[in-house]
Amino acid sequence: MTFFLASSTAQFSAELESSGDIGWEFAGSRELNKASIQEIEYDGECPGKDLGSIKAWFTSSKTPPAPKRRVVVKNVTKGLESDPYPYTDREYQKGKSSEGTQVAFGTKHRGSNFAVMEGENEFQYEIKENKKVIDSGSFTAVIDKKLDVRRRDATVTKNSVCFNSAVALNVCADIRTKTAYTCPNNKILRSIFEPNNPEIYTIISNQMFGEMVYVLNGNIHTLRPGEEKIYTGEYLNIQFNSTCRSGCSPTTPSQSLQPGKRYQFKSSGISGSKIIQLVDFPR
Repeated sequence: MTFFLASSTAQFSAELESSGDIGWEFAGSRELNKASIQEIEYDGECPGKDLGSIKAWFTSSKTPPAPKRRVVVKNVTKGLESDPYPYTDREYQKGKSSEGTQVAFGTKHRGSNFAVMEGENEFQYEIKENKKVIDSGSFTAVIDKKLDVRRRDATVTKNSVCFNSAVALNVCADIRTKTAYTCPNNKILRSIFEPNNPEIYTIISNQMFGEMVYVLNGNIHTLRPGEEKIYTGEYLNIQFNSTCRSGCSPTTPSQSLQPGKRYQFKSSGISGSKIIQLVDFPR
């Protein structure tokens, strides 16, 4: 009877020694095959989740790393997609463990993270040397979830912008202060313009020595030298005479102005053959 117990104890110890410590070493965990992954859940104006992950290294005291070795670990836990099962294929050539892999909660194989489920997970592994399997087996690991709930509201930014975003700021006639409420994913929740006026302003200026007569939306207008006028509306069509300032019929085709822009009448060319143009009027 005594001999039987001693024999059984010796056999049990031998089995422990042969199986060794096998499984995952997790960053920050003192216990093999045990870890917690923190997830952050946000409420407030910008709800969402940071799923979180943890770094892990495969280790086996039975078959330690050696040159030309790799280890493939597959998660075969029930509830995971099996075509294919989540897996990781890592170098296993030096030190006491494989190269690291990022572990995160999920149900299917993804490129950057090794998917696990909350609670107990069942893994199968194969250690290869020169593509030949020299050891294989299975082990379990327990991964808990730590949920951290936080409030996350939009950040507030103020900028000077052109009310018509298609117009560059240096030629903009309608510059306003834009207050934007933005979430971390760059989603703008709302924007407020000051002054809060739905009308958009366009400026036409006369930068010549004589007055300029033109037709805007079918109405005749006159600008004295150095004078400018502000017009509202999204549709502004202008005609003028390119060689004559006043008392002349329009000769240019109807030109559509870009709302919110600064324009100027300007003459160019040598004396006696000057051409009048309507061009941008930078600040």
